[in-house]
Amino acid sequence: MITPDWLKKEYIKVTLDARPLLARGIHPLEQVQQECAALQPGEIFEIITPFPPAPMVEKMMAAGFETHSGTGSDKMFHTYFRK
Repeated sequence: MITPDWLKKEYIKVTLDARPLLARGIHPLEQVQQECAALQPGEIFEIITPFPPAPMVEKMMAAGFETHSGTGSDKMFHTYFRK
């Protein structure tokens, strides 16, 4: 998948590794929505999950965020939301 021009590491303001939350049965959607609401235009939120968070991506797109997702060298899904 092609990385969008807007995805620059220096614009990532928050990274959430959701694996510990998911292991405890906690869905991170509410936390993601709160963190993303606090972003300034152009800032990026990153979430790391062991699977593609398709429903979360759909909700964030519906809320007006740009999104990009792909697997990293750690074999985890790295998903980015940009305000």
